[in-house]
Amino acid sequence: MAVLLLLVVFSGLGLAMIHASGVHLKITGFRKFAVLLDCASENGLKRGLRDLTEWLETAGPPTAVTAARVEGLRTRPMTEFPLLLEDALGASFPRVLEESFEGMTWESRAECGFGSLTDMGGYLRVSAKLRIEASGGLSRVAARRQSVLEGSLGLLAGHLPLPAIPLYIGKDLTEGQKAAFLGENGIRFLSRPGEILKPALSAAAEGILPADLSPVVAKALNIGIFRPGDLTPARLREALGLEPSTEPVPAGVTLIQNDLGLGGVFVQGDLEEMILAIRGDSQVIVFRAEGAEWTLEFSPARSRTDFRTPEGSFAYDLVPLPIVIVNGKIGSLGGGYVAGDGRVEMALDGETPVVLSGVDLTLVSSDKVTISSHLILQGVRWQDGVPYLKGSEAQLVIYSAGRDIVSGEAVEGGIAVGESAPSDLKLQASITAASGAFAIEGVGKNIEILGALHANDFRGNGNALAIVRDERAAAGVFPENAPLTATPQLAFFSLNVLAWKEY
Repeated sequence: MAVLLLLVVFSGLGLAMIHASGVHLKITGFRKFAVLLDCASENGLKRGLRDLTEWLETAGPPTAVTAARVEGLRTRPMTEFPLLLEDALGASFPRVLEESFEGMTWESRAECGFGSLTDMGGYLRVSAKLRIEASGGLSRVAARRQSVLEGSLGLLAGHLPLPAIPLYIGKDLTEGQKAAFLGENGIRFLSRPGEILKPALSAAAEGILPADLSPVVAKALNIGIFRPGDLTPARLREALGLEPSTEPVPAGVTLIQNDLGLGGVFVQGDLEEMILAIRGDSQVIVFRAEGAEWTLEFSPARSRTDFRTPEGSFAYDLVPLPIVIVNGKIGSLGGGYVAGDGRVEMALDGETPVVLSGVDLTLVSSDKVTISSHLILQGVRWQDGVPYLKGSEAQLVIYSAGRDIVSGEAVEGGIAVGESAPSDLKLQASITAASGAFAIEGVGKNIEILGALHANDFRGNGNALAIVRDERAAAGVFPENAPLTATPQLAFFSLNVLAWKEY
């Protein structure tokens, strides 16, 4: 009896263990099944987001659009927004992706709709609503798991500010040729952690770089808008406050002053040297040519300007427009420091800020510009070798037009990093050579541009170039006086994830 009783007990225990093991196996199976479903659904969202970002990086910036579509977006944004996207990019939305891998399947569908619009004058800044819906499942199983990503897309439409385009070369290149161009010229992009939409090379033979800088020049001179060639010597003399005459304007540096207050600075003739520096709360710009020196020093905080010239010194309780027009070459452009004797010298280290926070400085030259030293904005911080500008309010634009400001005649143009420039040169600016090339002279140089670069051609001469997009550009904030593209364009500048939901 005892043996039979023990046999019954142990048999019961064995059956209980077998049942428990079966239950455990079922629970483990269901858990594995749920994990695989979650994984498939998550893969659908990740692959859908990656597919979208790769397409955006390939599609632009920028893509040509018509002026009529831009104007329609300005007046009827809700109805014109999808038509603008379709005209510029084709039937891009909804964007559908279906894939499978090792027994898992997933699909995603990306939709883009109008959100809000800000009129910036020459262009429109649009915030679009992004929604990616994904579902994932397993082969031969009907159940599926759903997930949704909600986000926003930032885009620009119209005559875009050039700093919105990270890198532009004036050639028609295919996607394969773009990759080869970057590799052959030692050009790479540096990205910040968490940056979803990466900068890319844009290439087109025309439509981007403006030949007409009349709006910027007119603003600097405090005169009305004019057409190229309309700025006669007599009218220029009047704007500069010189004696009436039809003779060409004499060489020199003039701070524009009229009934509207202080304008920008106009330089007639070639400059041997232009140096940017900071003294206290003041921005300093030094011009040197043929043994003469002009120094402009202004403080936005104190609303004070001092202009020292070979003819004398002048003081104003105003600040000028931060636009410098040079109708000639700039033989040596760079950042500097104020020495103990008050003289401004070129700085050869990369730690000296030379553009004051709060100053949005635009330098326009009709002819070639040679960069000789670092150009650093105040307020920049470095983290893991990558510069961050979000806390800075300084901006710098350098533009070589390749065309005489007065006559409109073509000249050499182009922008070059000088052979004697530091080997680890840091340039924090939007740099544009509208005619000619951007060239790096000398050997063994590693150039880092925080901002943007645009040129008809590029000559790296075996040197290395790294481009980091200004994070303010990724937020849709651009220099106020930057030149705009020659024709209307569409460009995406940001992609942000706002919510990730799984069901």
